[in-house]
Amino acid sequence: MKNNKKKLFFKHKVFLLLFIAFLTNLSAQEKFRISLSGGGNNNDITYSAGNRINTEYSGNTGYYFKAGFNLKVYKNISIQTGLTYIDKNYKYQRTGAQDGIATHHKAKYFNIPVMVGIQPLHSSLKNTKFNFEIFAGTYVGWWNSLERESTVEVFTELDFNGFPRKTLVESYDFEKNENQFNRVDYGLQAETRLGYSFYKNMSLFIEYSMMYGLSDNQKNELRKTSNYYYTTSNYGIGISYKF
Repeated sequence: MKNNKKKLFFKHKVFLLLFIAFLTNLSAQEKFRISLSGGGNNNDITYSAGNRINTEYSGNTGYYFKAGFNLKVYKNISIQTGLTYIDKNYKYQRTGAQDGIATHHKAKYFNIPVMVGIQPLHSSLKNTKFNFEIFAGTYVGWWNSLERESTVEVFTELDFNGFPRKTLVESYDFEKNENQFNRVDYGLQAETRLGYSFYKNMSLFIEYSMMYGLSDNQKNELRKTSNYYYTTSNYGIGISYKF
């Protein structure tokens, strides 16, 4: 038993030393970079409501926060991934005689992007403190939470002015998922960054990214007649550190 424990401890120690050596090698070659960024976004929704008349969906603004990991694989080519906590908000509203009846959906997602990046101006900016990068790839994620703020008509309180209206606020229960929302999120993503090295291995940057959704987020039973896809634009600032 003691010999097995010693062997297991030795294996863990070897693995830890190899991992440290790997990180040290990356640091020596300046191939490894981490970043934190955040800002605002605008989420548009593309939909086909079929025969549902007097119905509209529109995008809303929100925020995002991202922790990034970048690995240089060859000269001016790199792989970028990380974790993004992002709002993908939208509004459902009625038109015509029911104008003003609406529901604001405040949807929060966790997304993981995987993109390939290049530095198209690498040679031109090599002797400056500036850096310009372009990334393209895909993302996959999870619909984490949803809050809905609805303006509805109270049919039981009819008066001379018609049905009165009131506002309801609720947190959607994904455990029950009565609306059968699709929680899996995926699509294509492209991003640009302009950075400036202000101190040793630290840089400030501005970024813009476009996320083109391929996953239908609405009810499963409506998919044959109604499809809802996100297109999300993110714009923010961040800081990075190169090891």
